[in-house]
Amino acid sequence: MILAAAAPGLARGNPERPPAFTDMQFGRLLFEAGRLGDARAFLDQAEPANNEEAIARLFMLGRIEMRLGLPRAAARRFEEILALRPGLTAARLELATAYYAAGRDGKARYHFEQALADRLPSSVEDEVTRFLDRIDNRRRWSSSVALALAPETNPARRTASKTVNIGGAPWELDPDSRSSSGTGVRISGGTSFSPPLSEHLTGVLAATGSARLYRRGEWNDVSVAGDIGIAAPFDRAAVSGGVRLGRRWLDEDGYSRSIGLWTRGRALLSNRTRIGIGSEIARIDHDDDRIRDGWRLGARPGLFHALASTTAIEAELDFELTTAREKRLGSRMAGIGVTLAHAFDGGLSIRPGIGVWVRRFGGRDPIFAKTRADTTIRPSITVLHRSLQYEGFAPHVGYSFETARSNIAIHAFRNHAALFGISRRF
Repeated sequence: MILAAAAPGLARGNPERPPAFTDMQFGRLLFEAGRLGDARAFLDQAEPANNEEAIARLFMLGRIEMRLGLPRAAARRFEEILALRPGLTAARLELATAYYAAGRDGKARYHFEQALADRLPSSVEDEVTRFLDRIDNRRRWSSSVALALAPETNPARRTASKTVNIGGAPWELDPDSRSSSGTGVRISGGTSFSPPLSEHLTGVLAATGSARLYRRGEWNDVSVAGDIGIAAPFDRAAVSGGVRLGRRWLDEDGYSRSIGLWTRGRALLSNRTRIGIGSEIARIDHDDDRIRDGWRLGARPGLFHALASTTAIEAELDFELTTAREKRLGSRMAGIGVTLAHAFDGGLSIRPGIGVWVRRFGGRDPIFAKTRADTTIRPSITVLHRSLQYEGFAPHVGYSFETARSNIAIHAFRNHAALFGISRRF
């Protein structure tokens, strides 16, 4: 009654803002009075006086839309807040809850885990953990898609040298064997389904694919894979494994087929740190180049650590052993990649990273009379802006420089690549 006396129009079905109140103030009063639809209308047209008032307006609108059963609209409000203030954990928790209510479990999990990196009251931390458990228990379908345009100076990763030394004499390379620039389209995506098998087990059915397509068809590289397996979630951990089938095409022709076993595991060591590992053993058979047929064994242990809700570092080791009918084509590889992610106030986020890989082959090259050894280094950076999203698609731009040194000069190369892409998780 005190509120109605202060603002007589509040008691009517279509309230008019009293002259003494701004749209922001009157919207707040309507919100506190439980008049959610009217409050939303006034807050939607409110013009905040400063950044703090803009955040408060978005916060109220997000909470109103959650209570009105509009979680997707609410998520957009809280995303706007994090674009302005990525370290605002209260908004991140509200955003995670909105995504959970909208069925966007991948995004909900990401923001709940990011929020755990900050100091939360024990009661809030317990509630976040319960949300994560519910996500694991109910998640059935998940999908992702990414599309990018990539101008590159050397997409085929060929040498820039015009001649190579063979047996002490220089030999001129064919122009098609040397580096040249081009622009490619990169497409990747996947979908997975996890049907429940028992109280503690779920099935894994997944399909993934990627393609690098160029005007010059001989540079094209397309691959698809299908997984079938089982997964077992535990408190703060999960393991899964199964069978994988793969197919690859190069130059628009069939290149290889694969069949093998895969395993994955992850564990949350603390609210800030989680570890994971993926491994695979597969038999690779080639359509035409049968001397390359053999086995591939790989393992990728990784560590993710959140320094804060706005900053995280991720490191991954990469090990691979391949065999082939012809020993010189088999190899051993070890690598490491490190990525830093940071979100700035205002919505800008950057992801600089660097990767280093060393590969040693299994026997002497018959032409160059050497056992091939390569070292590849790839620094990169990706930039995106949180507020630049449309229907869940987030645009990003990036740059990478890849350089490979080899004791056989024909395998040394450099490649600069820009990246203009969009991606979305469903």
